[in-house]
Amino acid sequence: MKKLFLNSQVQEYENAFFNKGNSDKKLMLKAADVASKFIIKNTDYKRFICVCGPGNNGGDGYYIGINLSRLGFKVSIIDALNEKKKGPLCNDAFDEANKNKLMHDASILNEGSSKTAIVDAVFGTNLKGPLNKSLVDLINSMNSYDQIFSIDIPSGINPNTGVELETSICANKTISFVGRKVGLALNQGKISAGEINFHDLGLNMKDEIKEFATSYKFLDIKDLIVKRSANTHKGNYGRILVIGGDENMGGAAIMASEMALKSGSGLVSLLTQKDHIKASLERNPEIMAISFETLKDKDPILETANVVVCGPGLSESLWSEELIKKTMQHLTNINSPAIFDAGALRYIAKDPNSIKGLNGSIILTPHPGEAAALLSISTNEVQLDRIEAAKKLALKYNATIILKGSGTIIVHKDKIYVCEEGGPELATGGTGDILAGLVGSLIAQGLSEVNASLLAVATHGAAGNEFMRLHGENGLAATELIPLIRKKLNNK
Repeated sequence: MKKLFLNSQVQEYENAFFNKGNSDKKLMLKAADVASKFIIKNTDYKRFICVCGPGNNGGDGYYIGINLSRLGFKVSIIDALNEKKKGPLCNDAFDEANKNKLMHDASILNEGSSKTAIVDAVFGTNLKGPLNKSLVDLINSMNSYDQIFSIDIPSGINPNTGVELETSICANKTISFVGRKVGLALNQGKISAGEINFHDLGLNMKDEIKEFATSYKFLDIKDLIVKRSANTHKGNYGRILVIGGDENMGGAAIMASEMALKSGSGLVSLLTQKDHIKASLERNPEIMAISFETLKDKDPILETANVVVCGPGLSESLWSEELIKKTMQHLTNINSPAIFDAGALRYIAKDPNSIKGLNGSIILTPHPGEAAALLSISTNEVQLDRIEAAKKLALKYNATIILKGSGTIIVHKDKIYVCEEGGPELATGGTGDILAGLVGSLIAQGLSEVNASLLAVATHGAAGNEFMRLHGENGLAATELIPLIRKKLNNK
């Protein structure tokens, strides 16, 4: 797992380091040296264009260009914002680059990109305000090159949220320093950064400062996978009940229940529309499927479940509302954890008090649109600061939150996690139903709500990565994740 920090935390830590008498210029020169070596190691190109801003990030860029030039490479350096006053360190670096006759007009970007690599040192973490047209044009020109190295963070990306301004550099590789920035794990920042290389420059921020969030991959938490004893039976691995599947929407609940079954739950039941019973039994006869219409008071299918997943394939119909109300009433009388997804989230958004009387732990699994409804804000507001939105959801609903998206966020009490697995291949109908069923299954097997959430999100994302490796990013059918997830959970 990797500790993530806000930009303000990194700046405060660096200032404290300098206040102890350490040289800011020495640290800049070290960063430039590290970046120069990394760039040389990761390209066979012999020509570089370094595009530099007026701050310390620009100073890094100037010194990188100077280093590359001294090593015999052909280097051109562009002062991207020559009308802006430079910081003292950046000004010293600019003067040295100018003395070495490395400065060029931005028009050289139009000369062609063949075998030329870009070094992006325009903004780093000091980005403030919108980009004007000339900066948008500059970044677009830089993006026309097929090899780009960004220093600290791609220009145009907010270091705290990963949100892109009008545009951003799309780097192949990003070299980040001192503390890992949250924005590199989220939203467009995760995409624009490309492959991230981190160097702490000999500082120990991760050991001395409490992180804002933690990023992780499947390999970081695979030890959470439930181990089975030889002397065991189905009752040891939980009884999960999936509730969902309104008219013409049976597939969602069937997929969630199948995922629960094939990820290790001991007993799986499905409560759904009577029209979907046959389809469920034909696909998975191991799942005990019954219709809501035949449900009795204190029905064993409700009474024996130790985890409930409610919402896949539910709508705003009277049937769905009645089913959700019945579920909520039942959950006030037992101590079973509940995962609410899809239609159940829309119901909760309309009536936030509906889950306040529940005895067991609660997990909400919204996508950005559902999160917006739950918070009574716009989807755009959610996306502008996904972590803040997830924190507000956790506080408002006293729940563990899985906010899906590019860099899925898990908030549990005061802990924030960002999953590095998964990508655009998962942007297709039904993948959320698979995730809901998987979370419920892992809780049924004995994991805590936070550990089940961490493992489910990472395994789900890693399965998506495996699909992309095998087939590419287009055309994933959600059920294709099920065998890939089962394989991951069996350490295959």
